Amino acid sequence: MLVLGGATAYHERHNIRRYLLVHQHYTKKDVLATSQIKLNLRPALSTKHTTATNHLTAKYQKQLKALPTGTTHAQTIVNPYQTSPLSGLILVKTPHATKVRLTVHGTTPATTIHQTVSGYRTAHSIGVLGLYANRNNRVTLTFTTKRGTVTHHTYQLKTTKVPHGIGRNTLKTSHPQQMALGQGHTKLTFAVSSQGYTYGLDARGKIRWYSSLKISHVFKELSNHHLLILTKIAPTEHKYNALQETDFYGRVYRQYNFSGLFPTRQDTSKLATNTVIHHDAIELPNHNLLLTVDDGSKKFVEDTMIEIDRQTGKIQKVIDLKRLLPASAYQQYTGTHRPDGKVDWFHQNSMTYDKKRDELVVSGRNQDMIFAINYKTTKLKWILAAPEKLPQSYQKYLLKPTTKNYRYNGGQHAVQLIHQDQHQGDSVELEFYDNNVPVTRGKTAQSKQWSAGEVVTINQLKRTVTKTWEFGQSLGQRNFTNIVGSSYAVGRGNTLIGFGYADSGKRSEFVEVNRKTNRVVFDVDRTHFAHGDWSYRAERLSLYPSDQTLKLTRINP
Repeated sequence: MLVLGGATAYHERHNIRRYLLVHQHYTKKDVLATSQIKLNLRPALSTKHTTATNHLTAKYQKQLKALPTGTTHAQTIVNPYQTSPLSGLILVKTPHATKVRLTVHGTTPATTIHQTVSGYRTAHSIGVLGLYANRNNRVTLTFTTKRGTVTHHTYQLKTTKVPHGIGRNTLKTSHPQQMALGQGHTKLTFAVSSQGYTYGLDARGKIRWYSSLKISHVFKELSNHHLLILTKIAPTEHKYNALQETDFYGRVYRQYNFSGLFPTRQDTSKLATNTVIHHDAIELPNHNLLLTVDDGSKKFVEDTMIEIDRQTGKIQKVIDLKRLLPASAYQQYTGTHRPDGKVDWFHQNSMTYDKKRDELVVSGRNQDMIFAINYKTTKLKWILAAPEKLPQSYQKYLLKPTTKNYRYNGGQHAVQLIHQDQHQGDSVELEFYDNNVPVTRGKTAQSKQWSAGEVVTINQLKRTVTKTWEFGQSLGQRNFTNIVGSSYAVGRGNTLIGFGYADSGKRSEFVEVNRKTNRVVFDVDRTHFAHGDWSYRAERLSLYPSDQTLKLTRINP
């Protein structure tokens, strides 16, 4: 009877939820109630993969404990957490407490990776990152005692081929001495997938890391040096509805699952599964996560953000852009069309948080607009966009160009703050990737002739904008990208530009250029990849962002 009663209650709750999803609650025309959005999205913590991580960790702990002492008795494991095929683990015991320096041998000095593990111990679990695919990799550990005695031992870690769908990477230019590779050459150029394989390239354009998980859009380093990725709840799923906190070894610390069951536009009485998080996710100063989402509307997509509690996954804040921008922008939008009939009037593709001012800077492709809001109040601060089709009541927020013949951004991506004036407190440097494909406003004779990485200085007090750098015009139509793309400062005065949708999506190109000289110091073409898996962004991240490699410690889900 208890089982029967429990099953009945479950079905009643299920039916009630479906009813509430179909009969949605609006506060005004086309604007969902905040409570309805929370119901639609309903993130839930999943401990499945964290538990699997802990089981593997316990296994390796036992293996380390059982090992005899001596560097020749070490145990090597490739892909220890099963989703990072070019990672490894070396378990070894030494008779005396030592610190360890790891060397993953590359084909050149610039592709040889070095990392020192802090602390002296006799039982070592050395995580290895940066292996080559389909190779018997040489990895040397250098052991140093507190008295300064040094010994070395080289181990072999054999890896398998990369998946065919990754495609072909062709090196065009490489000047490692001018690249931002980090101490120990631990930084790789990561091709972040739109929907497929995300991987990292070394200075010679060789793959040194990839995830066997399919990843879509989101691949970010968090303040604790973990990774935040958007993947599938199960490999057989069509949609990407699992937001996972992981690392380069594939250990899972947290996972938030989203249902994505929304009304269809053609028949709102029917529900279909959608991808909830679509383009971006960032960590806020309180360590909560801010996500770009579909809010479950029967009519609109990609125009809402939610802040979720990092510990519980519960939604703490909802920002519906229809409440901030002109009603005409979404009610009269005709710039693009979707097969499902829903209206993608804003198409938010990135955001960045200004800690100094508690402001959020947002990019919307289909409005050709970048704007800032006060995060607490969600009040508009400024708008960077051409003035066409913007109602008079919003004109006061527009930034005024100081650059002669200023060309406004069109269909831009990957907005990021790279410098804040600590003295005046009124200027910021903003970088972004300008696709140069106006959708709603700002069309010029130069539109669609090239795409470019750009840097502008914004004076928030005077409400002015000055263009200080751009690169891409000299590459011309060949590197014009109608969609996707990125431009990030990576150190040493360099910017890494990802031309993700070149040649109508048949090619992606990653270019590192010095902003002072405009000299290209790294250039790779990517071709022959699976359809739809163009590189959404190109990022430069370190495989070893801290002084630790891998700790065999249990993760609390």
